[in-house]
Amino acid sequence: MLSSPLFASCTVHGLKQPAIGRNAIVFMRCLADRAKTIESQEKESYQYYTIEPAEQQSKTKGNRNQPTDVALRRISLIDLAKSKLYEAQTFYDEFSGMNEVKIAQNKVIEIQDQLQLVQERRRHILLELTLVRKQLQDIHIELQKATRGEHRYVELIKQEFDVLAREKEKNQIFQIIDQEERELFSHLTAAVKTSHEKERTQANNVKYWSIIASGVGALLGIVATSINYYFRNTQFETIRKAAEESNRKLAIMEQQLVGLETSLGRMNVEWNRYLSEKRIAEQRRVARSPAESWGGYMRRHLARFFRVFIPKA
Repeated sequence: MLSSPLFASCTVHGLKQPAIGRNAIVFMRCLADRAKTIESQEKESYQYYTIEPAEQQSKTKGNRNQPTDVALRRISLIDLAKSKLYEAQTFYDEFSGMNEVKIAQNKVIEIQDQLQLVQERRRHILLELTLVRKQLQDIHIELQKATRGEHRYVELIKQEFDVLAREKEKNQIFQIIDQEERELFSHLTAAVKTSHEKERTQANNVKYWSIIASGVGALLGIVATSINYYFRNTQFETIRKAAEESNRKLAIMEQQLVGLETSLGRMNVEWNRYLSEKRIAEQRRVARSPAESWGGYMRRHLARFFRVFIPKA
């Protein structure tokens, strides 16, 4: 007997019966129903995909990647053009001296920023020093009003001592900042002069190089025009020589044609003379010969007829 739980029991039409009993058909139907339910569960739990051939997959991937490749190629070309333009601009700046001008201008801007910061600090210290002096004046007024034996007088003296110390400290700081401001202003003036000198030098360099480039361009233009003129003259000489040679050949051919025409005219005159002499001789012979009779005429033509149409034996 089978002890597996699959064969222990099964449900047919909602009734629970033993797996192996008197009716074996029920058992087979139970197994078929169980197989169908398992197959339907597997179909629901798994998704089936159709695998395309390798060529079709490569085509689809190529079609999908084609716009991306075109975009990447365009981006790479744009980056290459930008890099080339940047290199050209860098070379021009180094060649014309614009880099030194930019360095001097950046130095001027840096010193100007430092000077602004120092001026802000000086204004702040001056404001604090003004407040300290105002406080010191108030203390002096209070001291004039107070008597020497009071406790308040001692407090005012201490406050005056503290304020004087603060005033001295602020005054020293103000002098230091003022000295720093003066030094920065002198540095700014020197940097501005240097920047102007660099700009003037760069402008002169550009002007001189422009003049040199104009001269070189004019010289190259003259050389190119001379070379072009030389080649054109060479071509003209070649064409002229070819024309002279063709004219000479045409003159020779014309002379030959004139000679042929002369010889043909001579031959024509001689041929006409010969024909006229032959005609005159024929006329004389005809005039001397007797007149042909009808019998002779008939015999002559009959003999020609028989000679043409009747074959010889």
